[in-house]
Amino acid sequence: MNNNTVMITECLNDFISENGITLSQSDAFELYTLYLLNKKTNLGAEDLLLAIVDGSSDGGIDTFLIIIDDTVINSDEELESITVKSGSTIKAVIGQSKFNSKFSEDVVNKFFISMDSVWNLESDYDKLISLFNEQLVERILWFREVWKKAVIKGAQIDIQFYYGCVSNEIHESDTFKEKKEKVILQAKSKVHNANVSFDLYSAEELLSLHSEKTEVHLELKFKEQPSTIDYKGSNIGYIGVVKLPDYYDFITDDNGVIRESIFEENVRHYQGDVDVNKKINESLNSDFETDFWWLNNGITIIAQEVRPLAKTLQVEGVQIVNGLQTSYTVGKNYNKDENDTRSVLVKIVKSSDKETIDKIISATNRQTPVNPALLRATDDTQRKLELFFDQKGYFYDRRKNFYKNQGKPISKIFAIQSTAQAIHAILNRKPGEARAKPTTLIKTKESYESIFKPDLNFQAYLNCCLVVRNVETRLKNTAINKEERSLIRTFTYHTSRIFVSEALKKSHPTHIELSTLEIPSLTDEIFTSSVEFMKETIDEFKTVSGTTTSSSISKSGPFEELLTKKLIERYRSN
Repeated sequence: MNNNTVMITECLNDFISENGITLSQSDAFELYTLYLLNKKTNLGAEDLLLAIVDGSSDGGIDTFLIIIDDTVINSDEELESITVKSGSTIKAVIGQSKFNSKFSEDVVNKFFISMDSVWNLESDYDKLISLFNEQLVERILWFREVWKKAVIKGAQIDIQFYYGCVSNEIHESDTFKEKKEKVILQAKSKVHNANVSFDLYSAEELLSLHSEKTEVHLELKFKEQPSTIDYKGSNIGYIGVVKLPDYYDFITDDNGVIRESIFEENVRHYQGDVDVNKKINESLNSDFETDFWWLNNGITIIAQEVRPLAKTLQVEGVQIVNGLQTSYTVGKNYNKDENDTRSVLVKIVKSSDKETIDKIISATNRQTPVNPALLRATDDTQRKLELFFDQKGYFYDRRKNFYKNQGKPISKIFAIQSTAQAIHAILNRKPGEARAKPTTLIKTKESYESIFKPDLNFQAYLNCCLVVRNVETRLKNTAINKEERSLIRTFTYHTSRIFVSEALKKSHPTHIELSTLEIPSLTDEIFTSSVEFMKETIDEFKTVSGTTTSSSISKSGPFEELLTKKLIERYRSN
């Protein structure tokens, strides 16, 4: 092996070790490549894991990401709840990663063949499922729905293909280039006005991505020396105005790309071409007679460290917690002019205290209506759960990507939404709802409080997460055939519920009983038994209901009821 290949292999092995990954080297390379490509985005660890669709009948596609503006689509519910606007950007990221030492034309051939069915809207579910696995079909259908909405609204569509391997560098034969171009032209001919790219990543490019640093140290230059405001000796704030060209430089990288990672604490997604942003854009690029900050509420920033130097603040651990709409409008639409003397108002609070940060986020985002679910992270129960997980050696990602950015092991990070799904599936015995309605679980007060009960044993909550993660890991490593693996992956939450019942010999284990569950006691035998029980239940439901679509069954209330009935019968004596 040459130097680049040797080095990227060492980086991969370090990634596997640091993140507690139990996948094979080949499977881990898929995740590692996807991680590197999204290193500077606001995608969470679980977004990356869910995007992997490889396995049986994957059509040569390892990953399929769908992003609307800055929202990742991981469920039917998320797709239904999002609004596509004329100013929206729809992004489909479709990739293949091979732990091989050279690029293969076969990979590009498979892309071309598979994508013909993906782009063909006449290929319905039955046709697609005869070609691809359930996870890939689900994402194909999601993309088609988004595609239709984008065409109706005139939104932008970006299709990004990628192919990564551990070749020393990129070598493309003329034939390889022609086949790659065919994939691009095929997509352009099917998806009207789409921007299509096909990028290759050898060990050389992957090493460059590995070496890229996320934004840790940034400088913000003020128009005049910012005012310093001290409160009780330990909390320091700064306030002042920043010229628009300087603020643009602060929120974008050297290529003019918005630094998404510094917006992760913000509870609102960019709303695109809505009225408020149209007005911001109008004052930004048309009104040069009025200073911009007179017409705008300004920006609130939290930083862990702030070092003043004349008119400049050197900041670390930056999070823009209010002013996302203004910031994104500046980053996307501002025609930078160094002679532009207009300014934006900026407040910076130096704090690393989690409770103080929560209060700032909550307060600064209640000035206009916000979905209550987006502020759940500031609840007292959520803070206590974060502390409990930390004490047990795990990381509760109450604030998205907080622990990912600190380099904590991916295998030990759990998001609020996935935690709610695990609890609802196992403790509340609603695996179908957990799969079908991930965002609704924490949206309403009633639903939220039925899942996160402060008086229940927190170890039971952690164990729910660990059981689901255990099942997900086993689906990659256990020697079951690929067809069964795809099926059980669709029924991960149901299998997790059965897994717990099999281990505890209880159909309805209490939170106290669940808290005593020793994860190492979940043996291969118990898992195999759980999988067989799951398959039997699916087959019985198909016979009784006439429903054959696995995705629909996994979200079905009647199937949930049948599973409960069978578990009660199985453990009646207990």
